Amino acid sequence: MRSNYFSAGLVCAYASAVALAAPFAGDSSILSRRADSSKVGFLAAFWKTNETGIFFAISTNDDPLSFTPINGGEALFVPTLGQKTVRDLSIVPGSGEEEATKWYLLATDLNIDDYSSWDAASANGSKALLIWDSTDLVNWTNERLITVEDDTAGMAWAPDAIYDPDAGNYMVHWAAKFFAENDTAHNDGAIGEAVMRYAHTSDFQTFTAPQTYIDRNPNSTIDLSFLKINDTAYVRFWAHDGIHTEVGYDGLFGSFEEVGDVVTDYEGAYAIWDNTADGVAYMIADKVGSDAGIRLYGPSDPTTGVWVQDTAVDMTYMRHGSVLALTQEQYDALAAV
Repeated sequence: MRSNYFSAGLVCAYASAVALAAPFAGDSSILSRRADSSKVGFLAAFWKTNETGIFFAISTNDDPLSFTPINGGEALFVPTLGQKTVRDLSIVPGSGEEEATKWYLLATDLNIDDYSSWDAASANGSKALLIWDSTDLVNWTNERLITVEDDTAGMAWAPDAIYDPDAGNYMVHWAAKFFAENDTAHNDGAIGEAVMRYAHTSDFQTFTAPQTYIDRNPNSTIDLSFLKINDTAYVRFWAHDGIHTEVGYDGLFGSFEEVGDVVTDYEGAYAIWDNTADGVAYMIADKVGSDAGIRLYGPSDPTTGVWVQDTAVDMTYMRHGSVLALTQEQYDALAAV
């Protein structure tokens, strides 16, 4: 995680993507991902530079990339635990028995002003995740700070989660780097670059022991997210010197193949399916550097890994967050906030 750790953008011209890149064998499963006529718009959850709280904005299918902030543009709520500042937001929809009745919000527990540098923050940062629950996307309760790593870790950043149908519960993942057990102050440097870690949970309160999911040392791996095609096929995004896109057809723990080109200068990718067009997605990503803020890429066939930025859309007031499709009832409730 760097000082401008977050990125945003939604996916590129669909016809161009199909023409420029071909998915690897098995891509016919993309055809099973149909548009959802029950959804009328989108919710974006994000943080802002120099702010501590969580912000929401909504859009409609008529203009899905034009988001309007709710709550008068003010934070919907502010954390009261940990470092009392959020980054790297993700709303996780409930699945199984919780489908359409429960949502979880996960965030990085980090106030960078508490540290002398980003290296210091990644060496002695929070090893806990900020988590809230909601039953309507408007009211968020049961704030908690869940420690997911032991004292050898320097941090637990950019959490997200996806339902794992093979496990029958949720796979939660985050980035972490580690230090030698005898280096209790973490002064001697990490023993490797950041890796992606994961654990399973059924309630986002108790977690299995963490394990390493992606380790690409000597290169770092951060900002993992998934776009589900079906119960066995997924598009996977992660960042190292830009955003990488991978496609896999054997479940969350099967093999993945990188496709397309690296989207340089960006991190924090998050993709969402279009509500009205089959097999079409958008990606948001956060710019690294002085010109930070979310940009949009798309629409595109995400299995190609070809992402073209839509420069007509301004989402730069947002930082590393997520997007969720909304029903009319959900949209109306949020619009009234």
